[in-house]
Amino acid sequence: MYSKNTGPCSINNCTIPTNRFRIITELAYEKCQKKNMLELYPYLHIGQQLCHSHYCKIIEVDRGQRKSNKKLKKKIVEPTELIDNSNNNTDTVFSSNVKIMTKVLYEQQRRKCADLELDPIKFKNMIEDANPQLKGFFNYMVNTIIPKERSAHNQNEAKKSIVGLCYLIAGLRNKFVNQHKLEVGLYLMASGATWESIDTISTLGYSACAKTVEEYRKKIQKEHVTKIEKHFMENKNILHIYNIDDYHSIHEVRRPDTVSTSLAKHFATCVAKPVNEFPSVPLVFNGIFIHNPLNVEAPRICCSIG
Repeated sequence: MYSKNTGPCSINNCTIPTNRFRIITELAYEKCQKKNMLELYPYLHIGQQLCHSHYCKIIEVDRGQRKSNKKLKKKIVEPTELIDNSNNNTDTVFSSNVKIMTKVLYEQQRRKCADLELDPIKFKNMIEDANPQLKGFFNYMVNTIIPKERSAHNQNEAKKSIVGLCYLIAGLRNKFVNQHKLEVGLYLMASGATWESIDTISTLGYSACAKTVEEYRKKIQKEHVTKIEKHFMENKNILHIYNIDDYHSIHEVRRPDTVSTSLAKHFATCVAKPVNEFPSVPLVFNGIFIHNPLNVEAPRICCSIG
């Protein structure tokens, strides 16, 4: 059983009332030497006792400072806080780039009426040319999402998905950046998807709603007629070779329902190829009307072939 230190305090004229005393050990004496406390108290020796207050002032004079310095060092080198700070900076830059990209894609769709760009290289050049602050953003997305272990072909194919992802992110930030969603919805509608299925996919954020897609389809149809008329008005003096491919597909439904008993498809493909080297054929040439009232004359064709 250890004996209790009962004093007295070895400091001259110590009048501190206490019953707590500490003995000066070899380690405590070395601390005094390192801190130059023996210059103030040269009469202290190993084995003497000090009251608790003088022991803290002489032996452990820098104890509070050592604890605060230790906490400060620990706080500085703590990896989690360094990671958090870097993440905050990364999040800020990423958020800023998404905001800028959304504005660029909005300008491309709503102001410039540009077509949807799905080629990764052209898309990257488009956003970087529109705003130099986006330089490196597309590459950052690619390096973050696509693993380096993939083959070059698979990486190039995955970059196309990154382009679609950029359009989806911009659409989430601004609902009017919906060019990509409209094209997806238009493809679904052309593939025979029902309005309910398109609305379901729209809820997931991958497509526009069916009503918006239908309005977009009617707009394309109306603008297409205008474009065709404008083209022929501007190029009426150039020869055009016009080809019509009329397609019919009528199949019987094996299990007809109360709605339909057959499935018929009909569409016509019209192709007009301009020939810039030749002028257009006049409607009346040498007093002869260009249209043959007899339509197709087999004897003339046979004579020409023979």
